[in-house]
Amino acid sequence: MTLKAFEILDKNGFTKPDGSWYELTSAIDKEEGSFLHSLIKQYQPKNTLEIGCAEGLSSMVICESIGSTGKHTIIDAFQSTDWSNHGIYNLKKAGFDNFTLIEERSELVLPQLLKEGKKYDFVFVDGWHTFDHVLVEFFYINNLLPVGGVVAFDDTGLTGINRVMRYISNYPNFECLGSVGDHPKTLKRRALTGMKKAVNAAFSPLGQRIKKELLNDTVLRTDKELKLNGTVTAFRKTAEDKRHWAWYEHF
Repeated sequence: MTLKAFEILDKNGFTKPDGSWYELTSAIDKEEGSFLHSLIKQYQPKNTLEIGCAEGLSSMVICESIGSTGKHTIIDAFQSTDWSNHGIYNLKKAGFDNFTLIEERSELVLPQLLKEGKKYDFVFVDGWHTFDHVLVEFFYINNLLPVGGVVAFDDTGLTGINRVMRYISNYPNFECLGSVGDHPKTLKRRALTGMKKAVNAAFSPLGQRIKKELLNDTVLRTDKELKLNGTVTAFRKTAEDKRHWAWYEHF
């Protein structure tokens, strides 16, 4: 499979409109792009949403995967400023016209889309990477996704985003479809994992509920067990959100 975005990845850059060469600084890789492509081909979304465009490679993958009959909406407040319209340039150069750019911050756009009654079958999140920002984005995405819809997140190896993934993994109406990409595994991290297993074993006689109160969730449930051991992670919405008004689970 050769997607148009992969041609840019193979060269690690592209020629700008002025003829100069631009080297990639922020882009998904081929494994991540293939994962997004496979999700779209499996679940056949027609109305897709993306937060963050940057150099446009993930946008290219999505636009190509949904085909000319699909509609892709991109939210990127900094496309014309920080990114000099590189993403839109690459999309247009590749011949895609099945997208719309909203150049505004996601925390302002998402509630407006919800107010308008919009629904998106597939969402890719790759914007601002702080824990609180991604969590706010997911709050709205949960309401924008129909049952059966899929949401994928980039850079899920980062600590803050990993914690959001753990939070979502507790939702009774979401299932993790898996992760791809190289999850960072340093010697220090492996040593810490060993220590966590020992602590978990020591507390095992207390029962799961008490352990949840006393121990960090990363001790109780490993990334591998939760399918969070990658750089791009996807979830599928399996039912409407009917959680109790005071619902909470450790994450």
